[in-house]
Amino acid sequence: MTQRERNRIRRAINALLTQRAILLERLEEINENLRRIPSGTRARRELLAARASIREAIRLNTIAIRLLRSVL
Repeated sequence: MTQRERNRIRRAINALLTQRAILLERLEEINENLRRIPSGTRARRELLAARASIREAIRLNTIAIRLLRSVL
């Protein structure tokens, strides 16, 4: 593997780490909003769906970082 390829992988890992931080921040905001919104409302269902989607994105992000690090 060339140095150029290693640098490219490192940049990809850094981008994924930045994405992860943003996703975690958004997840925290959603959890705060869920405390205020009553059960059974449409807004709560939408927030729960968004939370599930973000959790899945974080899971996939973690896998991608792990795989890229294993290549280095």
